[in-house]
Amino acid sequence: MRTNGQCNNISRAAIRYAFHDAAAYSSKTTFYLPAAGGADGSLLLSSTEINRKDHDGLRDYHSVLKSKFNQYKAAGYPIGAADLIQVAGAVGVLACPGGRTGIVMVGRQDTTQAAPDGLLPQAFGPGSDHNTILQLFVDKGFSARDLAALLGAHTTSIANFQASNGIPAGTPQDSTSGLWDVNYYNETYYPPAGIGRFDSDINLSANMSRTAVGYQFKSFVGLPAQWGASFASAYNFLSLLGVPRSVKSTMQDCTTVVNAAFPS
Repeated sequence: MRTNGQCNNISRAAIRYAFHDAAAYSSKTTFYLPAAGGADGSLLLSSTEINRKDHDGLRDYHSVLKSKFNQYKAAGYPIGAADLIQVAGAVGVLACPGGRTGIVMVGRQDTTQAAPDGLLPQAFGPGSDHNTILQLFVDKGFSARDLAALLGAHTTSIANFQASNGIPAGTPQDSTSGLWDVNYYNETYYPPAGIGRFDSDINLSANMSRTAVGYQFKSFVGLPAQWGASFASAYNFLSLLGVPRSVKSTMQDCTTVVNAAFPS
C-alpha cells in the first residue's frame, strides 16, 4: 500500500471502499438484519451494489479484495467481508505517512443484500450543496465537525472519473496526495495549480455559520493534531454504522494488530 514511502492507489481505493460500504446507511431507513446498510460487507458480497455509479473507480480494487476474501475463506480463516473491508481501509490510512485511525474493531455481521441506494454524498450536481450533504450525514449520526474531519481524507484523493466536471484524470485534491496531512483544508480555499476541487467540498467549506461545516472545516487549517483526533473519532464511528448494539458488545479490538502494519 506504499510506493516510495507514500501511500499509493491501493491505499486510496481501500479508504474509499471502506467509506462506501459503511456510509450507505441512514437512521431514516427501515432496519433489517444483520445490519441496515452500513458496515455490513454488502459492497463486497452483493452482486449488484458495486455496479452503481457512486462506485466508479473502485471495481478493480473490488476484484482484488474479493479474491483475497475468497482465499482467506478457502484457507479456513473465520474472516467476515465487513471486517476485511474496514481493516483494509484502516491499513490504507496508516499507509499514508501521518495516518491515524483510532480504534479498529472486528466482529461485524455480513449480508449479501445490497445497501439502500442514494445514501452516499454527491461531489457534483444535484445533492452536492452544503445543506443536503450535512443532512445526509446528520441522518447517519454525525455532527458538522465530524463531517469536516472526514472530508480531510481527501488529502490523499486523486480524481480519475471527473473529466466531465472539468477535472482531468489523475488530478489530486491537494499538493501532497501521498501524505496524510492538512494541506487539503487550506488548498480547498486557495488551490495551487494542478489541484482539483469537488463542488461538494467547495460548498461545504464555504458556509461559515456556527452550525455549518465550513466553520469546522476552517478550524483544521494548519492544525494536524486537532484534525487527527477528530478524524480518528469520526472514522471509528463510520466503521460501525448500522452495526446493531448487540453485535457491538461482542466485537473485539484489533487496533494493535492493524497498527503493526505500518508502525509510526
